[in-house]
Amino acid sequence: MSLSEKEQRMLREIEQSLLADDPKFGASVVGDHGFGGSGAPGLTLRGIALVVVGLLLLVGGVALAQQSLWFIALSIVGFLVMFGAGVWMLRGGGGAGAPRAPRKPGADRPSDPSSRTSRMEENFRRRFEER
Repeated sequence: MSLSEKEQRMLREIEQSLLADDPKFGASVVGDHGFGGSGAPGLTLRGIALVVVGLLLLVGGVALAQQSLWFIALSIVGFLVMFGAGVWMLRGGGGAGAPRAPRKPGADRPSDPSSRTSRMEENFRRRFEER
């Protein structure tokens, strides 16, 4: 389902206010849509290809297991490839983005959390009072 013009405009306004309020966070979020290899956890074409290859190995090994017991090992390898691809995609491997620097806990938090909350509440009220 697509968004209406009004909803798209509101979403752009929210995104702009987020970028204005916290440019560091906004820069890390912009462009991360889950599919495309931006370095964030999510689906990548390489990960999907590895899952498909692992699935083919698994099914092929099971189908040919009557021929020889060595094909059971092929099934196990296929499962491991699928599992590894899933873990790799969840951890965000293979992205085209810049490597991530280790984060310090609490580095992005403002010194006074109540001021950030009050500013967000004020922005929210202002948007709905304009209507």
